Amino acid sequence: MEAVTTTISQQLSIITSSLDNLNTNMQKITADNLSIRKTLSELNQRILDTEKSLQFSSDTEHELDQRLKTVETKVSLVSTSQDRVIGMENKIQQMEQQARMCNVEVCNLQERRGENLLEIIEIMAKEIKFHIQNSDVVSIHRVPHANNKNSKPKNIIVKFTTRVLRDNFIASYRSSGGLNSTQLSLSGTPQVIYVNEHLTLNNKQLFRQCREAAKKQDYKYVWVKHGVILARKTDNSPVVAIRSLSDIHKIK
Repeated sequence: MEAVTTTISQQLSIITSSLDNLNTNMQKITADNLSIRKTLSELNQRILDTEKSLQFSSDTEHELDQRLKTVETKVSLVSTSQDRVIGMENKIQQMEQQARMCNVEVCNLQERRGENLLEIIEIMAKEIKFHIQNSDVVSIHRVPHANNKNSKPKNIIVKFTTRVLRDNFIASYRSSGGLNSTQLSLSGTPQVIYVNEHLTLNNKQLFRQCREAAKKQDYKYVWVKHGVILARKTDNSPVVAIRSLSDIHKIK
C-alpha cells in the first residue's frame, strides 16, 4: 500500500506540474492573442487611415481636375479675346491707312517762316510736270515728328480730292527722277525731297524694318502702293507683299 500511495503521489505531482505548465502556456497564448488582437486593431486603423487618405487624394485630384478645366476654359477665353483684339487692331490699322488714301507725305523740305505750302506744292507739281489746281488740294500742313529730338524739317501732308490725283502726283514725281531744294529755289545746301504715300506710324515702322531686311538680303526694290509695302529682289523676281511683321520672313 505504501508503494501504491507513493506511486499515486508521484503521478499526482506530475499531473499537477503538467497542469501548471499548461496553465502557464494558456496564459502565454492568451497574452499572445491579446497582442495579436491589438496588432490587428492597429492594422485595421491604419487601413482605415489609408482609405481616408486615398479618398482625400481622390477628392483633391478631382478638385484639381475641375480647377484645371476652369483654368483651361479661362485661357481659351483669353486667347480668343486676344485674337479678337488683334483682329480689331488690324481693322483699325486698315481704316487709319484707308483714311490716308488721298494723302502724300513730303519729307526733307526746308521750313521757312511765313511759308506758303500750297504755293510750294504747285511749284513741285510744275517741276515734275503734273498739273494741279487749288481746288485739287483739300488740305496741306506740316506735322510734328513722332520723336521730338528729330532735327529734320517737319513733314508736309497734302490731302488731294481723290486717290487718283494722289497716285498720279506720286507717279509723276518718280518718273521725273526726284526733286531737290534747288529746283524749288530754296536757299542753303541742296537737299533731296522725298514724296511718298502717307503711312500710319505702324506702317512706317514696318516699312523701315522691311527696308533693313531687304538690304541684308540684297533686294533691289522696296516701295509702297495703296498702303501696302512691296518688295522685289530683282527686275524679274516676283513681288512680295508685306502687311505685318510676320510677313517679313518672306524677304529671303
